[in-house]
Amino acid sequence: MTDLSFYEWGTGLLLAAVFFVSFAESLAVVGLLVPGVAVLLGLTLAAAASGIPLWAWLVCGVVGAFCGDGLSYVLGQRAGPAVHRWRFFRHHPLWLERGEVFFQRWGAWSIIIGRFIGPVRPVVPLVAGAFNMPASRFWLANAVSAPAWGVAYLASMYWLGEEFADAFDLKTVLMLMTAATLIAVMVSFLFKGRRR
Repeated sequence: MTDLSFYEWGTGLLLAAVFFVSFAESLAVVGLLVPGVAVLLGLTLAAAASGIPLWAWLVCGVVGAFCGDGLSYVLGQRAGPAVHRWRFFRHHPLWLERGEVFFQRWGAWSIIIGRFIGPVRPVVPLVAGAFNMPASRFWLANAVSAPAWGVAYLASMYWLGEEFADAFDLKTVLMLMTAATLIAVMVSFLFKGRRR
């Protein structure tokens, strides 16, 4: 295997990873369990250090977030009020209640604002679907909020990664990124465990 093919393989793997993590952290229920921000930070630092273009990183992450919210909305539409009977929400009703209160207060804006608020991000699109929010309004809000999220989160993390890459060699950046990600994941799981 040549260095070029290894580089291409690694680039493809990182781009696929940012898509799937962005998708998972936006997906109903799954996003409540995945420490998405911590994992995205680690991936984005690695992407910047590896020289993956920012535009490609943003496209993959934004499309993943857009699809995650979209699937959550469709699931909510299909479930309707039965979403209250989902096993996860029977055990953790507060998560769904917060999403409903947030949606009722902000309406279509809840899709845009909620994208930036961790505890309600994976629930609001599901609630919007269950509450029969008009599809055109949801998809417009989703199309606006996903790129805004990408710039606010992924681009800022990427620029941080570039600064790290300028200050340290790739091996040091990857070691720091791995350690920071592991610590963030552990803290996230401990915090979620205490709130249950």
